[in-house]
Amino acid sequence: MKLICANFKMNLLKKDINLYLKKINNNLNNKKVIFFPSNIYIKDFHDKNYLVGAQDISFQEFGACTGDTSILQLKELGITYTLIGHSERRQFFNDDLYISKKIALAAKHKIKIILCIGESIEEFKDNKTLEILKKEIDLALKNNLKYLTTSNIIIAYEPIWAIGTNKIPTNLCIQETISLIKKYIFTTYNLKVKVLYGGSVNENNILELEKIKNIDGYLIGSSSLNPDNFLTLINKIN
Repeated sequence: MKLICANFKMNLLKKDINLYLKKINNNLNNKKVIFFPSNIYIKDFHDKNYLVGAQDISFQEFGACTGDTSILQLKELGITYTLIGHSERRQFFNDDLYISKKIALAAKHKIKIILCIGESIEEFKDNKTLEILKKEIDLALKNNLKYLTTSNIIIAYEPIWAIGTNKIPTNLCIQETISLIKKYIFTTYNLKVKVLYGGSVNENNILELEKIKNIDGYLIGSSSLNPDNFLTLINKIN
């Protein structure tokens, strides 16, 4: 079964969340869905029909990290997954410095990891996609092999230039890139990982994306914010 991840980013207010949950509860048709709301709303997402995750975690368990949220605090709210390394975190918060520590913390506390990787448009045009992805994979994994297993880490391939732009790579490009990611991680780290695709996934292009045989699921941003659109989208996923 494909994994469907809804990343709300810094969107929706309490009234929106309440309405959203009323619409989606009992309407997910047995799809495996993980919601990633803002931290303050995580406690609202408790239902047997879906899972809930954190959009990020601190690189420390506790301490003087004003504005951060401890993984132990997030666990108390019921998360089972966390995103790590989203391009917006890398861009605005210099997350490359902390990704390895965050991976170790999540694995230590038995929280499953969705590691986001992706290249810029300049890197894509210069045929540097694989080079960039390998660097991001190595940064996250090379010091954490004692913590990682096939079951506790998933890769989300999100070309930075496709996020929120309605521009996505061709099916062939996505398929080849996912194959290369899986092969590199297996040959280098002896891990068989699932790979999701993210970047402008919506109800209009999902059937075309579904033709790609090696996609294990999707990381969906803006198209997950409207519950009606999101239900339309996920009902097209095998």
